[in-house]
Amino acid sequence: MKRIFIPMLIAILLCLSSCSWVHNIQLNTLCPAQISYHTPSPSVVVVNNCAIDSSNNESRYIDENGKQYKLQFFSDSLPQLLAMSLATNLYDSQAFANVEVLLPDSNHITGLTGIDSLQRKEWQTYAPNDVHIAINAIRPIANMQITRLEDMFCAELTITSQALIQYFIPHKDEASVMVCDTLYWYVYGETPHIAYSSMPDFDECMDVAVTSLAVKTSELFAPHSKIVDRLIFVTGHPAMKDAYKYWEQGLYTEASYIWEYVYEHAEDKGRRAKAASNLALYHEIEENLTQALYYAQEAQKIFVELKKTSDAEYVTLYCEELQQRIVEAIALDKALLK
Repeated sequence: MKRIFIPMLIAILLCLSSCSWVHNIQLNTLCPAQISYHTPSPSVVVVNNCAIDSSNNESRYIDENGKQYKLQFFSDSLPQLLAMSLATNLYDSQAFANVEVLLPDSNHITGLTGIDSLQRKEWQTYAPNDVHIAINAIRPIANMQITRLEDMFCAELTITSQALIQYFIPHKDEASVMVCDTLYWYVYGETPHIAYSSMPDFDECMDVAVTSLAVKTSELFAPHSKIVDRLIFVTGHPAMKDAYKYWEQGLYTEASYIWEYVYEHAEDKGRRAKAASNLALYHEIEENLTQALYYAQEAQKIFVELKKTSDAEYVTLYCEELQQRIVEAIALDKALLK
């Protein structure tokens, strides 16, 4: 929703005034794990506990005439790929002292029934301080359809993947979570055959879907980065243009001095609000989130007062995201202090 909102909002703002415009930038922010641990940087074991999956019986290929066929694929290697990809992502997060992968013999895999009590006792005996993350099931369902679009044909491939994860953290109750992810591919051709043949190799698409599911799963267990969209307001006023020139040169502090002066002294309320919003962005980049929220709320008040609907909608959303970032920053600090 956010990725659609920002570009549309920018287009609206650009039309509001020939002397006012906005620039879109993206920030890389850090989000905390959704799971809390018994100690900072624990050791983690990712366990492949998946039985052979038969979900490809539900996958379908639908031709240009609407006729359906079963879409068969080999899924035996997908559980191991998910386990290895998940472990790699956890290792790359640098949040854990050690990350290992356990690939039990098929005779010891319990699948959907989960990890049994005997296995849990064994883990508690030889690895009492380790976190165990068991992948009990992976269920990828693929659907490919050929659709006529006037004089062209579109081949659409959708892969929806689900993973049932059971995790064990020392001194805490065991828990389970279902992780879901969906990826899409679109290709076009003059004939159904050309469109179908232009689709990337199906096995490669399935591997991409599983590794994407691993990324989404890892975000539950490890801190992870998130790209957010932000706006910089510029007006025809010389001070606002000078501030943006500083910003383009990476002189963010110098730009903030000008925005602060405009916010405090400008007679034009709209200019003051835009300077306040820019100051919020500056303080967010400096990781001063409380001050960023203050300026974003100041901008919100003025935009609402001036009935600048599009601008007010942007800073209202911005305030909400800053409030969420403050909560997440507290969670990150607590995780480090445990």
